[in-house]
Amino acid sequence: MRRTLKLITDSTAEPVSVADLKLFMRLSTVSTTEDALLAALEKAARKHAENFTRRPCMPQTFQLVMDGFPGSEIILPRAPLSSTASDVVITYLDAVSANSTSLSTSVYGVDTLAEPPRVFLLDGQDWPDHYTQRNAVTVQFVAGYPLDLSSAPAPPEGITNWIKMRVSQMYEYREPMQAGNMTELPRSYVDGLLDPYVLIDVRP
Repeated sequence: MRRTLKLITDSTAEPVSVADLKLFMRLSTVSTTEDALLAALEKAARKHAENFTRRPCMPQTFQLVMDGFPGSEIILPRAPLSSTASDVVITYLDAVSANSTSLSTSVYGVDTLAEPPRVFLLDGQDWPDHYTQRNAVTVQFVAGYPLDLSSAPAPPEGITNWIKMRVSQMYEYREPMQAGNMTELPRSYVDGLLDPYVLIDVRP
């Protein structure tokens, strides 16, 4: 069954502050001349880490669009999943009218602890009939490490350390990123910091 993942709302913050980047890179903490550059480099590094691990560093809203309901469960291809039940919303095209219809939460449950997370049918429930066409079922969900770190874990240290090192590398060696010279930065032992956090066998 065809599945398409779309990012609806990106992070509103970055996992590493510009001040922390400057301390790591031994740059002047007083000058703000290159703050915009550092922020842009971090966003690029963060996106790379998220695409590789399939773990949003900060909360993001996604839509998983499918041609129909699968078996007894739907695997959500990003983690960690928000622990707020209302952050997972399922809609489908009604079998008769083809109108978009919200699926009652009495039909399904959400396993927020599983990695990858899963939406599953509750006992005695079945997925509803839907209109037969592409993109008939949509699951909207929020995934990512929370902004309020006082009550929940921050992004793993391995990921934030990788971001700091990658930003430092891109800042120091800017030539590979200049137009007409898009040389790929080689994989090194630093990239191995992300390996433990990659979600396995997740599609898309």
